[in-house]
Amino acid sequence: MTAKRGARRLLWDCETVGRSLDLDRIPARTRLETELGANITGLLLATLREAEPATPHEESLRRAAHGDAA
Repeated sequence: MTAKRGARRLLWDCETVGRSLDLDRIPARTRLETELGANITGLLLATLREAEPATPHEESLRRAAHGDAA
């Protein structure tokens, strides 16, 4: 059972990396703003961040919430 779960996780990780390398893809923040509007997107991103980011991903979320360049 663990091997099956590990294989699913590996496939998910590969898909995530593939999406991040897709240069033609519209940024996530832009897609969210289109679907939800700028105000709700800003609020959502602000709630996802911590006071002190622990990972590069959390740092990028913090910058996005504040409208800084990623």
